[in-house]
Amino acid sequence: MESIIVHPKNPMEMSALKSVLKDMNIRYERTQTKNTFHTEKVAKKIFDKKNPEKPSKPKGQ
Repeated sequence: MESIIVHPKNPMEMSALKSVLKDMNIRYERTQTKNTFHTEKVAKKIFDKKNPEKPSKPKGQ
């Protein structure tokens, strides 16, 4: 049987695809892709949260 590789653009698309596959009883596999921009951005956020020297801004300002 053929395989199809899908690259959803956002979490909403991923969720919709998974729902359809589950409803149709279609097996699927999840794999992590290497997205360096996303990885760097997430790492920066985590580092900034752990860095006590950086003042946090209150929401709404």
